[in-house]
Amino acid sequence: MGRPASNGAPSFRFNHAEVSEMEAILQAHNCAVPAREILEALAQKFSVSAERSGVVEVTVKQVWNWFQNRRYAIRAKAAKTIVPAQTNMSPMPRDDPAAVRIAPQTPQTQPAPSAPVKNMPQVPHPITAPSGQSAGKNASDNSQMEFEAKSARDGAWYDVATFLSHRSLETGDPEVLVRFSGFGPEEDEWVNVLKNVRQRSLPCESSECAAVLQGDLILCFQEGKEQALYFDAHVLDAQRRRHDVRGCRCRFLVRYDHDQSEEIVPLRKICRRPETDYRLQQLHSGSATVNAQKTGTDPQAGNSMIVNAPAATTQKLPTPVAGEAEAPPPKIA
Repeated sequence: MGRPASNGAPSFRFNHAEVSEMEAILQAHNCAVPAREILEALAQKFSVSAERSGVVEVTVKQVWNWFQNRRYAIRAKAAKTIVPAQTNMSPMPRDDPAAVRIAPQTPQTQPAPSAPVKNMPQVPHPITAPSGQSAGKNASDNSQMEFEAKSARDGAWYDVATFLSHRSLETGDPEVLVRFSGFGPEEDEWVNVLKNVRQRSLPCESSECAAVLQGDLILCFQEGKEQALYFDAHVLDAQRRRHDVRGCRCRFLVRYDHDQSEEIVPLRKICRRPETDYRLQQLHSGSATVNAQKTGTDPQAGNSMIVNAPAATTQKLPTPVAGEAEAPPPKIA
């Protein structure tokens, strides 16, 4: 930890007036992403404003990403039950069998789309992916499976709205024609099922930082001068910090897979893979056991989840960088 972002590009930000206008539109649409026409109108309006005209062009994807991020944040906040004012997280050793057992992330197993591509009956109706009502749910609840796909145009991942068609190449690799959520037919794209389609990544809540470990594959929100998109990245290191009323204050050093740049990001920019759900189950189970043992001895102990390790084996993570901002930019662009 302690190294700044290596890409050197200034981050794109919507200004206060733009955010206020998009907030009003989001509320008017009952927390749903507006139609493509509205997104295009907003992007054009922002691009010709006095502040941005001739300097920065706002794209439809940036506007769409803002609405998606804001929706995720609102739904995650509404789904929370109790967020402890302070969560005491001691430094976690990387390979300590005496600590709470959290196994490494298992290799990515592609969901069942590979089978439907070859055996899917030829029907005229497109296969519609769930609309996002189950966002933030535990991946073990497969009543509504959501997918994301990687675009070959920019290498970023987007939610899938509909699987329109399928085909099998001469190489034997199955492909599906997808329509990305929030985009029109002109953005439809053929993608490789085995490599570029997977179950949707999950936005992290403040209490889920302990499930993000070194070496994990994550989906991370990268903000650049000309784009702000979700890319695959790997966690290089984690700086665990005490939580406060603002939520998680931990920091993660990540390396983006597409350009090998490194950046220190807060939890709100990270979406974890569904394969890590078992870690949360283990942590919650261990926390419940500790709380039950401490009931009646320390009334406040049951309100915080503590992950401790023997002092002899604890490896302290690097200290926070002097001058590092305590409250980094939110996940929303």
